[in-house]
Amino acid sequence: MKIGSPTRGGPTRNTLESQSNGRFSYYTADVGYEFLRGTNYKVGGFIGWTYYVQSSDRTGCVEFANPRHRCLAPDDNRIVGTEDTQWNAPRIGLSAETMLTERWRLSADVAYLPWTDFIGRDNHLLRPETTFTEQSGNGGGGVQLEGVLSYFVTSNISIGFGGRYWAMWTKRDAGSMHCGNGCIEHSPSFAKYSMERWGTFFQASYKFDSKT
Repeated sequence: MKIGSPTRGGPTRNTLESQSNGRFSYYTADVGYEFLRGTNYKVGGFIGWTYYVQSSDRTGCVEFANPRHRCLAPDDNRIVGTEDTQWNAPRIGLSAETMLTERWRLSADVAYLPWTDFIGRDNHLLRPETTFTEQSGNGGGGVQLEGVLSYFVTSNISIGFGGRYWAMWTKRDAGSMHCGNGCIEHSPSFAKYSMERWGTFFQASYKFDSKT
């Protein structure tokens, strides 16, 4: 993680920090309707809401632009800061699935986020007194893509392997409020916040038979 900031009457500070101990959680709730259905496929639309929260630590601090700026030694990996973020957004999208064979199924979801709401706190611990920056923003947008290839072990049990990509961002006039010196000095500024997450996952599911 590279952090840079201008100093009054001096050169820009550039520090290199590492990210560790990341934790995140999320939930998504949708309602939808299938408007196309065949013997081995179906396509539908949905609307819903997504929530995403993440916390992470920053370790180490190496200054490589301004030698007068005091930082940590290269082998000092203590925690120097934390970042807590939270995103909320409505989502609109399409969902489709098809049976490739009797046991293999391919499914995909594509969602557009027309608006986002973001809040965050950036804590700086490598100070005589802890300082932090309150972050907030809205507007913006985002996308969420997901695909899963599943195998039906039985008619009720399936296992699957999938991939996911998420991206969210705010407008450029999002707010940032720095708090230091016992929260006496406040310096408001504007920023744009964004997040990206991609990866793979494994899932297993069981379908209950409905009896009438």
